[in-house]
Amino acid sequence: MWASNAQLKEAEHLTFKQAGSPPLTKMDAMLNKAMGAGKVSHLTVIVDGVNEPFIECLHALTHGNPVSVRFIAMDLALIFDLPRILARAEHELNIFRLLLYRRVAGMPQNDVWKLLTPVHDKPQLLYEEVLKAAADVHKQGGMKIEWRNDTAVMEAITPTAATPAINPKRSTVQR
Repeated sequence: MWASNAQLKEAEHLTFKQAGSPPLTKMDAMLNKAMGAGKVSHLTVIVDGVNEPFIECLHALTHGNPVSVRFIAMDLALIFDLPRILARAEHELNIFRLLLYRRVAGMPQNDVWKLLTPVHDKPQLLYEEVLKAAADVHKQGGMKIEWRNDTAVMEAITPTAATPAINPKRSTVQR
């Protein structure tokens, strides 16, 4: 558990100025560490052409900051790799699905983490585990879980000889 009793007591008096949660990048790093990926947040990757962290670029887009006008002029597709952003969102959703379905099926939390650790960074293996978990929920009397999976999304975040890999230091694509 990440919050002490004192922190939980303090959370009873939260405001917009004092939210109580760690910054998003810190929480992202904590989750990555828990899954064995190291204490790192990829939300802090610097975006070429803007020279700002990825999370700040998204933040600017949500508020209409002056830099977001620059994004439009530069063509968002040149700044953001939109297929990979969508693919990453799908991947994060699959992590959530696996956690949820395994807990609903009664798997102990520690066993869920052990299951997730070797597949959290392998989209296809993660997806296969999600399908198994969804089937297990259904077998135990739960609802049948179905959704459409776009294989192009999976391919977009699985580097191969045909698709370039993302440079971890910068958001540019390595060719």
